[in-house]
Amino acid sequence: MAGRKAYPVELMVLTNDNNRLTKKDIESRRKNEPNIDSAKLRCPAHLSPEAKKEWRRIVKLYRELDKPIVTDLDVNALEIYCEALVTYRKAMEKVRETSEVYVSRSDNRVRKNPWLTVANEAAVQMKKYGEVLLLDPVSRARAGMVKSDNEKKSPMAQFLNRRGAHGS
Repeated sequence: MAGRKAYPVELMVLTNDNNRLTKKDIESRRKNEPNIDSAKLRCPAHLSPEAKKEWRRIVKLYRELDKPIVTDLDVNALEIYCEALVTYRKAMEKVRETSEVYVSRSDNRVRKNPWLTVANEAAVQMKKYGEVLLLDPVSRARAGMVKSDNEKKSPMAQFLNRRGAHGS
């Protein structure tokens, strides 16, 4: 189907992308969307120890947010991200142990270390799933999670700003 992919109504409201929906449409979508508890995010037992450590670190940060943004539906994406991070770190360790290039024995040509390819592929996965999971600043900004300058100011400064009496 052509057009933009549908996304949760809360995300639409946060990003102010609800201009084509009426208030009635928004409320209707809110009622019909599944309400999933994000407090049940449990680390899968089959993850490697390093991936489990990253999982727990990320979930802890998610739980500190005002609104839950990751639910049990996102477990697979988070799992892939954590394992890709571990793969990236292991591959880069192998590159540091050897070198970024080597001379081929068969034709004496300089070749790229295969571990760099592994690291690059893992980095691509991390970037892709990091965006989905709002783990980078750009995706958080798109989702409206970055505070505006007005929100960072004290209530009195906001009041004075609205009145045009900001220090004159």
